[in-house]
Amino acid sequence: LSFDEDIDRRFAETILVGRMVNRRDGALLGEEAYTRILREQYLLPYDAAELWEYAGAQFDGTVRELQALAKTIDPSKTWRQIADEDKQKHPEPARMIEAHAEIVAKARAHLIEKDLITIPWKESLEVVTRKQTPGANPYYGDFSGAASHPPAADGTLRAELRINPFRPEWDDDYKRNWLLEHDWGYIYVTMPHETYGGHHVQGLYQMHNPRVLRQKQGTPLFSEGWGLYNEQLFQETGFFPDERVHLRQLQLRLWRNARVIYDVGLQTGRMTREDAIRLMTEKVGFLRWAAELEVDSALARPAYFIGYFMGMSEILKMRDEYRARRGDAFTLKEFHDRLLAIGSMPPALVREVLLRDM
Repeated sequence: LSFDEDIDRRFAETILVGRMVNRRDGALLGEEAYTRILREQYLLPYDAAELWEYAGAQFDGTVRELQALAKTIDPSKTWRQIADEDKQKHPEPARMIEAHAEIVAKARAHLIEKDLITIPWKESLEVVTRKQTPGANPYYGDFSGAASHPPAADGTLRAELRINPFRPEWDDDYKRNWLLEHDWGYIYVTMPHETYGGHHVQGLYQMHNPRVLRQKQGTPLFSEGWGLYNEQLFQETGFFPDERVHLRQLQLRLWRNARVIYDVGLQTGRMTREDAIRLMTEKVGFLRWAAELEVDSALARPAYFIGYFMGMSEILKMRDEYRARRGDAFTLKEFHDRLLAIGSMPPALVREVLLRDM
């Protein structure tokens, strides 16, 4: 086999492991099966017990970052008090779609101004009102990539960010809770994750991957990790307007930290459902009903939600190693372009391709 064929063969094996090991009947995975997912599907260097320890240490580290940042914003308040204050600041409800579109446009301009990623294809992304569908609907909305839409007449690749609109007929409690989850900080942090240069840009690269398997298949460890990485990247490159939004970014990262803890905890019997809900409400700052939805979603998709934080962590490790090897020749743009061109595979395989012949 050629080098690329061998990488594809090993990638296909990870996909097969995921299909064989993951349960669809609601039963918990248990220690052995969870470890197999980590090591054979995601190719991570952890067993379940090691991931549990790693996730807890990372969570505590993020809390320390939040505490230190809060002291620079207002020494008289905790980070939770500052975050709760800022969750009260949201766009006018009737302008929620327009507000998201404004930040999407700013994110695209920032990506270009800071020369972060090449987008060699003609593309567009529209923020639209999401239409309700039969059955369960996502609470916030969803992203529909360019692969799901026919190109425009001039060949432009079109994607949509579909946001559930504010409804005047809701009762007062629901209105209040809904607006608490649509604050300016959340919008500023999440738009780079979903659009530029997160899922939208990664999806464009995947559509054009010359390797058929990598064009058709992906892993949440890369795709969701790439989305969360962009939240961090846009903080590092000065996109957020102030340190209060930075604090919200850290809080949203803490949420993804927590997902690793409760996913491995629930699936291996280290935590109960109520333990996981308390983690989200008492330590991260979720409302009770939102924490319940979050935890139940994770129970229905074992080992999926760890992809956000663990994928971001692996991408950051790769960036550090690539920077060290490239020295003065390192640029974020070259690193990102090469990374995205390789494909949405487990980071261990991406790293092999990235560092080959360096």
